[in-house]
Amino acid sequence: MEHWTIALIIFAMTGALSALLVGRTIVLSRRLGLLDQTGPRKIHKTPVPRAGGVAVFAAFVVGLTFSFSLDIVRFPRETERLLLLLGAATLIVAVMIYDDAIGIAPLPKLGWQIGAALLVIVPRVRGENHGIVIEQFNAPVIGVIEVPIVIAFGLTLFWIVGMMNTLNWVDGLDGLAASVTLVVCTILFAHTYFWPREDPQFTVSILPLVLAAAVIGFLPFNWHPARIILGDAGANFLGFALAVAAIIGGAKIATAILALGLPVLDVAWVIVYRIAHGRSPLNADRGHLHHRLLDNGWSQAQIVLFVAGTSLLFGMSSLLLPSREAKLAAIVALGLVLVVILVMMALRDQRRTDRTTPPMAPAQGGKANRVG
Repeated sequence: MEHWTIALIIFAMTGALSALLVGRTIVLSRRLGLLDQTGPRKIHKTPVPRAGGVAVFAAFVVGLTFSFSLDIVRFPRETERLLLLLGAATLIVAVMIYDDAIGIAPLPKLGWQIGAALLVIVPRVRGENHGIVIEQFNAPVIGVIEVPIVIAFGLTLFWIVGMMNTLNWVDGLDGLAASVTLVVCTILFAHTYFWPREDPQFTVSILPLVLAAAVIGFLPFNWHPARIILGDAGANFLGFALAVAAIIGGAKIATAILALGLPVLDVAWVIVYRIAHGRSPLNADRGHLHHRLLDNGWSQAQIVLFVAGTSLLFGMSSLLLPSREAKLAAIVALGLVLVVILVMMALRDQRRTDRTTPPMAPAQGGKANRVG
Protein backbone atom coordinates (compact mmCIF):
# COMPACT_ATOMS: atom_id res chain seq x y z
CA MET A 1 0.00 0.00 0.00
CA GLU A 2 1.29 3.46 -0.92
CA HIS A 3 2.30 5.79 1.87
CA TRP A 4 -0.21 8.46 0.88
CA THR A 5 -3.01 5.87 0.95
CA ILE A 6 -2.02 4.75 4.45
CA ALA A 7 -1.86 8.35 5.63
CA LEU A 8 -5.30 9.11 4.16
CA ILE A 9 -6.90 6.06 5.80
CA ILE A 10 -5.43 6.90 9.22
CA PHE A 11 -6.41 10.55 8.92
CA ALA A 12 -10.00 9.85 7.85
CA MET A 13 -10.60 7.19 10.49
CA THR A 14 -9.14 9.27 13.34
CA GLY A 15 -10.97 12.44 12.32
CA ALA A 16 -14.33 10.68 12.01
CA LEU A 17 -13.87 8.93 15.35
CA SER A 18 -12.91 12.20 17.04
CA ALA A 19 -16.05 13.95 15.76
CA LEU A 20 -18.20 11.05 16.95
CA LEU A 21 -16.59 11.00 20.40
CA VAL A 22 -16.80 14.78 20.82
CA GLY A 23 -20.52 14.74 20.02
CA ARG A 24 -21.11 12.01 22.61
CA THR A 25 -18.92 13.83 25.15
CA ILE A 26 -21.04 16.98 24.95
CA VAL A 27 -24.12 15.02 25.99
CA LEU A 28 -22.29 13.06 28.70
CA SER A 29 -20.62 16.18 30.15
CA ARG A 30 -23.96 17.91 30.58
CA ARG A 31 -25.42 14.85 32.30
CA LEU A 32 -22.46 14.62 34.71
CA GLY A 33 -22.24 18.37 35.28
CA LEU A 34 -18.68 18.63 33.86
CA LEU A 35 -19.17 22.25 32.83
CA ASP A 36 -16.86 25.24 32.70
CA GLN A 37 -18.64 27.94 34.65
CA THR A 38 -18.73 31.62 33.77
CA GLY A 39 -16.44 34.10 35.52
CA PRO A 40 -14.44 37.32 35.19
CA ARG A 41 -11.76 35.68 32.99
CA LYS A 42 -14.19 33.48 31.08
CA ILE A 43 -15.24 34.40 27.56
CA HIS A 44 -18.40 32.30 27.34
CA LYS A 45 -21.62 33.64 28.82
CA THR A 46 -23.15 30.28 29.80
CA PRO A 47 -21.61 27.07 31.25
CA VAL A 48 -19.91 24.95 28.57
CA PRO A 49 -18.87 21.26 28.67
CA ARG A 50 -15.13 21.10 29.31
CA ALA A 51 -14.26 17.45 28.59
CA GLY A 52 -13.49 17.87 24.89
CA GLY A 53 -9.85 17.05 25.48
CA VAL A 54 -10.77 13.56 26.67
CA ALA A 55 -12.46 12.81 23.34
CA VAL A 56 -9.48 14.22 21.41
CA PHE A 57 -7.08 12.09 23.46
CA ALA A 58 -9.19 8.95 23.00
CA ALA A 59 -9.34 9.45 19.23
CA PHE A 60 -5.58 10.03 19.14
CA VAL A 61 -4.87 6.82 21.07
CA VAL A 62 -7.15 4.75 18.83
CA GLY A 63 -5.77 6.32 15.65
CA LEU A 64 -2.16 5.75 16.66
CA THR A 65 -2.92 2.18 17.73
CA PHE A 66 -4.75 1.55 14.46
CA SER A 67 -1.68 2.65 12.51
CA PHE A 68 0.19 -0.36 13.90
CA SER A 69 -2.23 -2.67 12.09
CA LEU A 70 -1.28 -1.22 8.70
CA ASP A 71 1.73 -1.90 6.50
CA ILE A 72 4.09 0.45 8.33
CA VAL A 73 7.58 -0.72 9.25
CA ARG A 74 8.74 0.78 12.52
CA PHE A 75 12.05 0.52 14.33
CA PRO A 76 12.05 -0.82 17.92
CA ARG A 77 13.25 2.55 19.24
CA GLU A 78 10.33 4.34 17.60
CA THR A 79 7.81 1.88 19.04
CA GLU A 80 9.24 2.36 22.54
CA ARG A 81 9.05 6.12 22.17
CA LEU A 82 5.40 5.98 21.13
CA LEU A 83 4.59 3.75 24.10
CA LEU A 84 6.31 6.24 26.42
CA LEU A 85 4.30 9.04 24.83
CA LEU A 86 1.02 7.19 25.34
CA GLY A 87 1.84 6.26 28.94
CA ALA A 88 2.87 9.78 29.99
CA ALA A 89 -0.01 11.37 28.07
CA THR A 90 -2.46 9.05 29.84
CA LEU A 91 -1.07 10.20 33.19
CA ILE A 92 -1.34 13.90 32.41
CA VAL A 93 -4.86 13.53 30.98
CA ALA A 94 -6.03 11.57 34.03
CA VAL A 95 -4.63 14.16 36.44
CA MET A 96 -6.08 17.08 34.49
CA ILE A 97 -9.50 15.42 34.30
CA TYR A 98 -9.46 15.59 38.10
CA ASP A 99 -8.37 19.23 37.83
CA ASP A 100 -11.25 19.99 35.47
CA ALA A 101 -13.76 18.28 37.78
CA ILE A 102 -12.45 19.16 41.26
CA GLY A 103 -9.51 21.54 40.88
CA ILE A 104 -5.77 21.37 41.60
CA ALA A 105 -3.62 24.22 42.94
CA PRO A 106 -1.01 25.66 40.51
CA LEU A 107 2.11 24.21 42.20
CA PRO A 108 0.84 20.61 42.48
CA LYS A 109 -0.34 20.87 38.88
CA LEU A 110 3.17 21.92 37.86
CA GLY A 111 4.53 18.95 39.79
CA TRP A 112 2.33 16.54 37.82
CA GLN A 113 3.45 18.14 34.56
CA ILE A 114 7.07 17.61 35.56
CA GLY A 115 6.29 14.01 36.52
CA ALA A 116 4.72 13.27 33.13
CA ALA A 117 7.73 14.78 31.35
CA LEU A 118 10.15 12.71 33.44
CA LEU A 119 8.32 9.52 32.40
CA VAL A 120 9.58 9.97 28.84
CA ILE A 121 12.97 11.44 29.81
CA VAL A 122 14.29 9.12 32.54
CA PRO A 123 14.38 5.93 30.38
CA ARG A 124 17.30 7.58 28.57
CA VAL A 125 19.54 6.43 31.44
CA ARG A 126 19.24 2.89 30.03
CA GLY A 127 21.14 3.94 26.91
CA GLU A 128 21.06 6.19 23.86
CA ASN A 129 18.32 4.14 22.16
CA HIS A 130 15.86 4.75 24.98
CA GLY A 131 13.82 7.66 26.24
CA ILE A 132 12.84 10.91 24.54
CA VAL A 133 15.50 13.57 25.03
CA ILE A 134 16.80 16.61 23.12
CA GLU A 135 20.46 15.66 22.70
CA GLN A 136 21.31 17.95 19.80
CA PHE A 137 19.86 20.90 17.92
CA ASN A 138 20.77 23.24 15.08
CA ALA A 139 22.00 26.72 15.97
CA PRO A 140 22.56 29.65 13.58
CA VAL A 141 26.17 30.07 12.41
CA ILE A 142 27.43 27.32 14.74
CA GLY A 143 25.48 24.43 13.24
CA VAL A 144 24.63 21.22 15.10
CA ILE A 145 25.26 21.42 18.85
CA GLU A 146 25.63 18.24 20.87
CA VAL A 147 24.20 18.63 24.38
CA PRO A 148 25.72 16.87 27.43
CA ILE A 149 23.25 14.38 28.83
CA VAL A 150 22.62 16.24 32.10
CA ILE A 151 21.88 19.48 30.27
CA ALA A 152 19.79 17.52 27.75
CA PHE A 153 17.60 16.24 30.57
CA GLY A 154 16.99 19.76 31.88
CA LEU A 155 16.43 21.20 28.40
CA THR A 156 13.92 18.49 27.52
CA LEU A 157 12.08 18.93 30.81
CA PHE A 158 11.84 22.68 30.23
CA TRP A 159 10.66 22.14 26.64
CA ILE A 160 7.88 19.65 27.48
CA VAL A 161 6.57 21.46 30.56
CA GLY A 162 6.81 24.79 28.75
CA MET A 163 4.79 23.49 25.81
CA MET A 164 2.08 22.10 28.09
CA ASN A 165 1.69 25.46 29.80
CA THR A 166 1.84 27.36 26.52
CA LEU A 167 -1.09 25.44 25.05
CA ASN A 168 -2.94 25.61 28.36
CA TRP A 169 -2.57 29.39 28.51
CA VAL A 170 -3.40 29.82 24.83
CA ASP A 171 -6.68 27.97 25.40
CA GLY A 172 -8.54 31.15 26.30
CA LEU A 173 -10.76 31.64 23.26
CA ASP A 174 -13.03 29.35 21.30
CA GLY A 175 -10.98 27.39 18.77
CA LEU A 176 -7.64 29.08 19.53
CA ALA A 177 -5.59 26.24 21.04
CA ALA A 178 -7.06 23.70 18.60
CA SER A 179 -6.34 25.91 15.58
CA VAL A 180 -2.76 26.58 16.64
CA THR A 181 -2.22 22.86 17.28
CA LEU A 182 -3.60 22.04 13.83
CA VAL A 183 -1.16 24.48 12.22
CA VAL A 184 1.84 23.07 14.10
CA CYS A 185 0.83 19.49 13.27
CA THR A 186 0.53 20.43 9.60
CA ILE A 187 4.03 21.93 9.59
CA LEU A 188 5.56 18.98 11.44
CA PHE A 189 3.85 16.51 9.11
CA ALA A 190 5.07 18.38 6.03
CA HIS A 191 8.59 18.59 7.47
CA THR A 192 8.80 14.84 8.05
CA TYR A 193 6.75 13.56 5.09
CA PHE A 194 7.80 15.81 2.19
CA TRP A 195 10.97 17.72 2.98
CA PRO A 196 13.63 15.13 3.93
CA ARG A 197 13.83 13.75 0.38
CA GLU A 198 17.15 12.06 1.07
CA ASP A 199 15.89 10.59 4.36
CA PRO A 200 12.12 9.98 4.28
CA GLN A 201 10.47 9.85 7.69
CA PHE A 202 7.04 8.48 6.88
CA THR A 203 6.60 6.58 10.13
CA VAL A 204 7.53 9.68 12.12
CA SER A 205 5.04 11.78 10.14
CA ILE A 206 2.18 9.55 11.35
CA LEU A 207 2.35 11.10 14.85
CA PRO A 208 1.48 14.72 13.88
CA LEU A 209 -0.95 13.36 11.28
CA VAL A 210 -2.97 11.46 13.89
CA LEU A 211 -2.92 14.43 16.28
CA ALA A 212 -4.11 16.77 13.52
CA ALA A 213 -6.96 14.41 12.64
CA ALA A 214 -8.07 14.20 16.28
CA VAL A 215 -8.08 18.01 16.47
CA ILE A 216 -9.99 18.42 13.19
CA GLY A 217 -12.79 16.23 14.52
CA PHE A 218 -13.00 18.48 17.59
CA LEU A 219 -12.58 21.95 16.05
CA PRO A 220 -16.07 22.35 14.47
CA PHE A 221 -17.61 21.83 17.93
CA ASN A 222 -15.11 24.24 19.51
CA TRP A 223 -15.43 27.11 17.01
CA HIS A 224 -17.16 30.22 18.34
CA PRO A 225 -19.69 29.94 19.83
CA ALA A 226 -18.18 26.76 21.28
CA ARG A 227 -20.38 23.83 22.23
CA ILE A 228 -17.48 22.23 24.12
CA ILE A 229 -13.96 23.24 25.19
CA LEU A 230 -10.75 21.31 25.70
CA GLY A 231 -10.42 21.77 29.43
CA ASP A 232 -7.04 21.49 31.15
CA ALA A 233 -6.91 17.79 30.21
CA GLY A 234 -7.09 18.58 26.50
CA ALA A 235 -4.83 21.63 26.50
CA ASN A 236 -2.10 19.88 28.50
CA PHE A 237 -2.36 16.79 26.29
CA LEU A 238 -1.98 18.85 23.11
CA GLY A 239 1.06 20.68 24.50
CA PHE A 240 2.65 17.43 25.64
CA ALA A 241 2.00 15.67 22.34
CA LEU A 242 3.37 18.57 20.28
CA ALA A 243 6.51 18.78 22.42
CA VAL A 244 7.22 15.06 22.07
CA ALA A 245 6.34 15.00 18.35
CA ALA A 246 8.91 17.75 17.72
CA ILE A 247 11.61 15.68 19.44
CA ILE A 248 10.69 12.36 17.85
CA GLY A 249 10.62 14.05 14.44
CA GLY A 250 14.39 14.51 14.54
CA ALA A 251 14.56 17.45 16.95
CA LYS A 252 12.33 19.74 14.88
CA ILE A 253 12.48 22.20 17.77
CA ALA A 254 13.17 25.25 15.60
CA THR A 255 10.26 24.31 13.34
CA ALA A 256 7.89 24.01 16.30
CA ILE A 257 9.14 27.26 17.85
CA LEU A 258 8.58 29.18 14.63
CA ALA A 259 5.10 27.73 14.17
CA LEU A 260 4.28 28.41 17.84
CA GLY A 261 6.30 31.60 17.98
CA LEU A 262 3.49 34.04 18.70
CA PRO A 263 1.93 32.01 21.56
CA VAL A 264 5.39 31.23 23.01
CA LEU A 265 6.43 34.89 22.99
CA ASP A 266 3.06 35.87 24.46
CA VAL A 267 3.56 33.42 27.35
CA ALA A 268 7.09 34.77 27.92
CA TRP A 269 5.75 38.35 27.93
CA VAL A 270 3.00 37.51 30.43
CA ILE A 271 5.45 35.75 32.79
CA VAL A 272 7.86 38.70 32.75
CA TYR A 273 4.99 41.18 33.14
CA ARG A 274 3.53 39.35 36.16
CA ILE A 275 6.90 39.03 37.87
CA ALA A 276 7.74 42.69 37.18
CA HIS A 277 4.46 43.68 38.86
CA GLY A 278 5.11 41.52 41.91
CA ARG A 279 2.66 38.75 41.02
CA SER A 280 3.18 35.01 40.70
CA PRO A 281 3.56 33.92 37.06
CA LEU A 282 1.19 31.02 37.87
CA ASN A 283 -1.72 33.29 38.83
CA ALA A 284 -4.08 33.80 35.91
CA ASP A 285 -5.19 37.20 34.60
CA ARG A 286 -6.34 38.84 31.37
CA GLY A 287 -2.90 39.90 30.22
CA HIS A 288 -2.54 37.47 27.32
CA LEU A 289 -2.44 38.73 23.74
CA HIS A 290 -5.82 37.20 22.88
CA HIS A 291 -7.43 38.90 25.90
CA ARG A 292 -5.91 42.25 24.94
CA LEU A 293 -7.08 41.92 21.35
CA LEU A 294 -10.55 40.97 22.55
CA ASP A 295 -10.66 44.01 24.85
CA ASN A 296 -9.63 46.16 21.88
CA GLY A 297 -12.65 45.16 19.85
CA TRP A 298 -11.47 42.12 17.88
CA SER A 299 -13.92 39.26 17.50
CA GLN A 300 -12.96 35.77 18.66
CA ALA A 301 -12.89 34.50 15.07
CA GLN A 302 -10.62 37.37 14.00
CA ILE A 303 -8.18 36.67 16.83
CA VAL A 304 -8.06 32.94 16.11
CA LEU A 305 -7.49 33.51 12.40
CA PHE A 306 -4.80 36.10 13.13
CA VAL A 307 -2.85 33.91 15.56
CA ALA A 308 -3.27 30.75 13.46
CA GLY A 309 -2.41 32.63 10.27
CA THR A 310 0.73 34.09 11.84
CA SER A 311 1.70 30.63 13.09
CA LEU A 312 1.19 29.19 9.60
CA LEU A 313 3.22 31.97 7.98
CA PHE A 314 6.23 31.55 10.24
CA GLY A 315 5.84 27.77 10.31
CA MET A 316 6.06 27.66 6.51
CA SER A 317 9.13 29.89 6.71
CA SER A 318 10.84 27.18 8.74
CA LEU A 319 10.38 24.85 5.77
CA LEU A 320 11.18 27.28 2.97
CA LEU A 321 13.95 29.49 4.32
CA PRO A 322 17.33 28.33 3.01
CA SER A 323 19.52 28.66 6.11
CA ARG A 324 19.57 28.64 9.90
CA GLU A 325 20.46 32.33 9.88
CA ALA A 326 17.35 33.11 7.85
CA LYS A 327 15.23 31.17 10.32
CA LEU A 328 16.78 33.13 13.19
CA ALA A 329 15.89 36.34 11.37
CA ALA A 330 12.32 35.07 11.07
CA ILE A 331 12.17 34.42 14.82
CA VAL A 332 13.47 37.96 15.49
CA ALA A 333 10.89 39.37 13.07
CA LEU A 334 8.15 37.45 14.86
CA GLY A 335 9.32 38.91 18.17
CA LEU A 336 9.20 42.41 16.72
CA VAL A 337 5.67 41.81 15.44
CA LEU A 338 4.52 40.88 18.94
CA VAL A 339 6.32 43.84 20.55
CA VAL A 340 4.74 46.29 18.10
CA ILE A 341 1.28 44.82 18.75
CA LEU A 342 1.70 44.97 22.53
CA VAL A 343 3.05 48.55 22.46
CA MET A 344 0.19 49.72 20.23
CA MET A 345 -2.38 48.13 22.52
CA ALA A 346 -0.68 49.57 25.62
CA LEU A 347 -0.81 53.07 24.11
CA ARG A 348 -4.43 52.58 23.15
CA ASP A 349 -5.29 51.37 26.64
CA GLN A 350 -3.54 54.41 28.13
CA ARG A 351 -5.48 56.79 25.88
CA ARG A 352 -8.73 55.06 26.86
CA THR A 353 -7.80 55.38 30.55
CA ASP A 354 -6.97 59.07 30.13
CA ARG A 355 -10.37 59.70 28.51
CA THR A 356 -12.34 57.86 31.19
CA THR A 357 -10.43 59.12 34.27
CA PRO A 358 -12.22 62.19 35.76
CA PRO A 359 -10.12 65.35 36.26
CA MET A 360 -8.76 66.06 39.72
CA ALA A 361 -10.79 68.37 41.90
CA PRO A 362 -9.35 71.90 42.21
CA ALA A 363 -7.11 72.45 45.21
CA GLN A 364 -7.90 75.03 47.88
CA GLY A 365 -7.44 78.48 46.44
CA GLY A 366 -8.88 77.59 43.04
CA LYS A 367 -5.73 76.07 41.49
CA ALA A 368 -5.49 72.49 40.36
CA ASN A 369 -3.15 70.12 42.15
CA ARG A 370 -0.06 69.15 40.20
CA VAL A 371 3.01 67.10 40.85
CA GLY A 372 6.37 68.77 41.07
